[in-house]
Amino acid sequence: MKFNKSVYRMKYRVISLFLFFLLLVSCNNSKYEKDKKKKKELRIVSLAPSISRELVDLGLKDNIVGATSYCDVSKNNKDLIIGSPITVNIEKVLLLKPDVVFASGLTKDKTIKTLRDNGVTVYKFGKMKSFDDICNHFLELSKYVGKENIAKSLIKTSKVSIDSLRSIIPRQKDSLQVFFQVGAKPVFAVIPNTFMNDYITFSGCKNIAKDLTKGTINRETVINRNPDVIFIISMGIIGEKEKRIWKSYPELDASKNDKIFIVDANLAATPTVNSFTKTLEIIINHIYKN
Repeated sequence: MKFNKSVYRMKYRVISLFLFFLLLVSCNNSKYEKDKKKKKELRIVSLAPSISRELVDLGLKDNIVGATSYCDVSKNNKDLIIGSPITVNIEKVLLLKPDVVFASGLTKDKTIKTLRDNGVTVYKFGKMKSFDDICNHFLELSKYVGKENIAKSLIKTSKVSIDSLRSIIPRQKDSLQVFFQVGAKPVFAVIPNTFMNDYITFSGCKNIAKDLTKGTINRETVINRNPDVIFIISMGIIGEKEKRIWKSYPELDASKNDKIFIVDANLAATPTVNSFTKTLEIIINHIYKN
């Protein structure tokens, strides 16, 4: 009888542990399913093309219920349009009942305040002045939507690609001089403390506008500084016109060496990890390949 009682006690403990294990697994599965459902149903309004693109990169395209007319996701779905980054249709945003609205520095503080006063969670991101800022912003966004691992993986891949691109840059005694134009009337240049300036420095070159604090620059100054390479952000027919104008100055080294290029604004001017990497590849190839 003493042996039987011992066996029973052992069986009771095993059964108790087994039931506790099942309860623990059940609770964890319940929490996992709840979190999974929450993330799946997250309703997002994006007030910036770059943010929309990042959300797509994170696999959250279907979670975007509202976006600007400039966002890629709204080009094939006009129902998503809630205005522009500056002028937002607040009534439409409220009707969408978003869980969160992601905004950039372009969105007016008054608009953000009105949304918050109506109970909407608004997360506003600051200006990105470098590639590092782009990466940090992407991580910040990914944490909010529960996609941090995806963001870290994309950033790691991007940095490996950038290191590979920079490794092919030939060593030169003097760095090439680059002029990067982003506006026509007036002529506007990429300046330091902007993420687009990193395109130039990451390419092993010097920005002829490195001493400017504002982007406006006249043609005479550009001609006097004589850039080896000129990049022009695409501005429709204006971009092509600007290219013809610069090519008409035979004294420019960029003109003599046929080193004047147009770069897609939708790619180069969109501060995302993937866009930056793709643009840098294009720029390095234009500069160093004949």
